[in-house]
Order: sequence, then C-alpha cells, then structure tokens
Amino acid sequence: MNKKTKYIDFANELKRYLSGAEYRSMPAERAFIKWYILAKYGVNDGAAITDGKKDGGIDAVFDVDNTRFVIQSKYEIKPRLAPILRDELGAFEEVANKILDRSSSDDFNTWIKTVRPELRPVYSSVRQKAMRDPSSVRFIFITTKRLTLELGDTVEVDDIQHITALWDLHSRGFTPPVENMILTFEHEWEIPIGDGFKTHVGLADASEFIKLMEDDKNERLFAQNVRTDLGSQINKGIKKTYETDPDRFWLYNNGLYIICSQIDYLEGRKRKLKYPSIINGSQTLHSIKHASKHQPCKILVRLLVMDTATNPELLSAVIRRTNTQNPMKLINLSSQDPFQLNIARYLDRFHIFYERREKEWANEKKSLLSDYISIGVKDVTQWLSLLYYSDIGFGLARTKVSDLFQPIYYNRIFSSFDTHFSSSAYKDLALIVWAGIFTKNMIKSLPKSLRAFGQMSQLVLIRATYDAIKANRETQENVLRLLNRHMFGGGSTHSSLKSWYRSAVKDFVVLQKKAQRKDAQLDFSNYFKRNALTLAAYRGLSSKKSIQKLNNLLSKHLLVVE
Repeated sequence: MNKKTKYIDFANELKRYLSGAEYRSMPAERAFIKWYILAKYGVNDGAAITDGKKDGGIDAVFDVDNTRFVIQSKYEIKPRLAPILRDELGAFEEVANKILDRSSSDDFNTWIKTVRPELRPVYSSVRQKAMRDPSSVRFIFITTKRLTLELGDTVEVDDIQHITALWDLHSRGFTPPVENMILTFEHEWEIPIGDGFKTHVGLADASEFIKLMEDDKNERLFAQNVRTDLGSQINKGIKKTYETDPDRFWLYNNGLYIICSQIDYLEGRKRKLKYPSIINGSQTLHSIKHASKHQPCKILVRLLVMDTATNPELLSAVIRRTNTQNPMKLINLSSQDPFQLNIARYLDRFHIFYERREKEWANEKKSLLSDYISIGVKDVTQWLSLLYYSDIGFGLARTKVSDLFQPIYYNRIFSSFDTHFSSSAYKDLALIVWAGIFTKNMIKSLPKSLRAFGQMSQLVLIRATYDAIKANRETQENVLRLLNRHMFGGGSTHSSLKSWYRSAVKDFVVLQKKAQRKDAQLDFSNYFKRNALTLAAYRGLSSKKSIQKLNNLLSKHLLVVE
C-alpha cells in the first residue's frame, strides 16, 4: 500500500470518528476544527469558533499559555488529497498580513468592517496582541489536503501529513503531543536509511531537556514512552553519576531515543523536531531533573525521523527493543500496544483513566483529572481473562498475572479491541470493569474474619457478578449507566446484597476445608491457586438459581438508574 492510499485511509478513519456522537450535531468542517484544537493543544472549551458567513476568512481563535492561535480550515468531506489552491492559502496570508501590518491600520480597519459585528472584538484583540508582540500570535492553515506550495513567513500549514500524524497519536489515546522541540546537536551523524525514515545520532545538552520538562506539565514529551518516572535504585545511580561526573555522563549512560515526524534544519547546529516523543530515556531525564544542582552535561541522543502513522509496526518494534535499562516486563512493553490504547480511549468516555504505565496516575494524571477514577492494567487484564476462564484458568489469572502477557494468552484477551470500537468486547469490558470494582467494594464490607478469604477468592466472585449482569439486557444497560456515574456500591449498599457475597465466601471456606481433609497442605490460598479447584468453586457459585438471585438483588437494590 503506497503512502497516498494510507493517508486516505487515515482521513477516512478521522471522518468516521467525526461522525460519532461527540461531533455529530455540528457540520463536518466545524467538527474537524474542534477535534484539531483538542487533539493538538488540549483545548476543549474556550476556543472561539468563528466560521460561517462574514467570518473574515478566519475559522477559530484560541489561546494556549501566552500564544494566540488563528485558524483557517479546509476540510475534505470526501478525502481526495487534493493540493491546496493558491487562492486558498493566499487569502489567509492576506488576512494575516492585515492583522500583523504595523505600518498602517487602514487595511485592517477596512477589513474588519466586513465581518460579523460579534467577531470584531475578537479580531481586534488579536490585532492588539500582535502589535505588542508579533511572535505571540500564530496563523495556522489546517487541512486534509496536500501542501505543494512554497510557504511565506506569516502562515504555517498543517496538511494531510501532519494531520495524519496527529490523528494517529489521538486515536491511540495519547495526550496532545509536544508540537516542536529545538535541540542543538554536537558531533552529529545523519544516517539516511531509506524506506521512509532516517536517523541522527549526536550529543545534546541535558539542560535543554530539563527546560523542556519544566514547561511540560502534562509530560507530553513522554507520551509514547512505556513508563513514567519510577524512582528506582537504578534512577538514583543515574542521578549520582550526573552529579559526580557530568563530563563523562554520556559515556556511562544509554542516552535518549527520540522519535519525530519531521526535522527542520535551523541556523548552525540547531534542529527543530515536529511532534517529538522520547520513547526511551524517561528514567535518565527524570533522574537528572531530580538532582539537587543542575550543571552542564552532554547526553547521547538517537533520533528517528519517520511517519509513524504509515509505519506503526516499526515504532512498536523500536519501543519494545530499546527499553532495557531498568528491568522491563512484558506488561511494560505492552503499554503502548494499539489494543491497550484503544481500551484507554474507550474507558475515557466513562471518565476512567486506564493506567497502562507504572505510576502514571500518581505522577501525572491524578492532579489533572479530578473527576476521573483510575484503574490499572493488571486489574483489567485479570478481569478480562475471566471471560476466557475455561481456556486460561482462574488459578493462572490469580497467581501469574505476568503470564497473561505472553502472546498465547495476551492475543486471546486483547485482540478484539479494535480502533473503531465496533467489537462487542468493549461492552464486555465495561461490564467486567464495573463488576470488578463493585465486587472489591463488597469484599471490603465483609466481616473482618471473612475479608481475607474474600480477597483470595475475588476473581470467582467477579466472574459470578459479571454473569449476573449478563443475565438480562436491562441489567446490562443499567450497569453502563452506573459506570458512567462512578457508582460501584459501598457502605450504603443494601444488606441483602452484602449477604449474598458473605454467603458465597462462607461456602468457599466449607469447600476448602473439605478438600483439606484429603490434602493437609491445601489451605485457602492454595485452594484458589489451583485451576481445577477454583473452577469447581465457581461452578458451585454460578448455578442458574444463584446467578438469578444475584441479578434480582442487583436490580432491586442497586440498578435503578434514571
């Protein structure tokens, strides 16, 4: 498949996304603008969408930090990748020049009288800001067309190549990427490899990265890294090397691996990277950042310039094979798999943060997403494995979570989570997540004498809760509403519901004691580590009568949702 065909495929994916519930009520052109502002800058509210009659050739105005962005858009409803016309780009450049021209205000005053009255104060404020500091106003032409024209100095263009890269990051659940990074390379080697990508290797000053991290409150620089700051013993060693031997630091450290979609050559040794992401080296940079004193220090940098949207397999392979400095597990390496990112995107609609990377919630997201709750990849993997208990086994899911990330199990559990959310696996995901959180709350409500038994047998209880939810469509729909409201039972849950879980755990204790008479080593914990015994406990709990009773209790006491 050639690059043009892939770009059209991505444009069609974006088109389908913009036809979804979130954007369906607005025209396609406006939906494209709103998506772009959110995906690239993280701005959901606060943007003035101005497109329409007498809009003056401007479609949106919004602020990010101290910069004001002025947007003009050309969206192809039927993707054809047509070239941007001279008149289209020229008209927007003319508007930008009217706003930026310091020598005369006549052109601006004449132009602004042609726009709708409610827009005049918006555009006048842009003009005033530009007069104070021209660099604080940026004019960007966004389009799903192709740029074939030479650019002037006033207008930037995000054409299909950049839009595709942005859509690829957004569709895989990443926070808005860092737009640009400027680095100064020393002793640089450029290695063109062909096949759509090239590499650079060189030394850069660590202080450039520390400054970028200080301005990067959401850790967007590490959007595609498999882990955040671990604070491990290895990290402490990196920090000590930086503090005691900065001149030779680059010799002792594996350095950084950065991926970006484009590189521009500025004056001297400066390089401007488009959509950069540090895919390896998070621990190195966080260790340096935490040092008590920052000092001059060179760091080895490998840079891969490629179109990640059209070659995701290469990106995945690079991430997996370069993360080895801290001990790496399959669970870490899977954090950026498309399946995991699709799950993160889906759970986001319920304001649930899916923590795929170690410590990401505590380190980055908890303070930013105050109305979210967090759920970890280990829990979700265990719970999803329960849907395949006859093949995987309850005992394996409980005792060897890491084994669930081996391909034989991993593919079975996760391969149905497609990009477009068309699989029925997503509804099952939502139901098992609610069942998991609810069951944990029920276990907390058990008498202290039974609580440990409930924790050891919780996977069986979660699967039984899921079975009860699946017993009828009305229960399923009500659970989805409860999930959306973050209602998972708790202290106020009706006593008859709590009684069901208490009786279930007591029955498990009876089963275990009976089995222990034949095998003295078979305590409660060991009982629920064995697949055959755990399966027997589940089958006893999941009789039609028992599941229907739980369904009735849920419907009567918890699942009445308006």
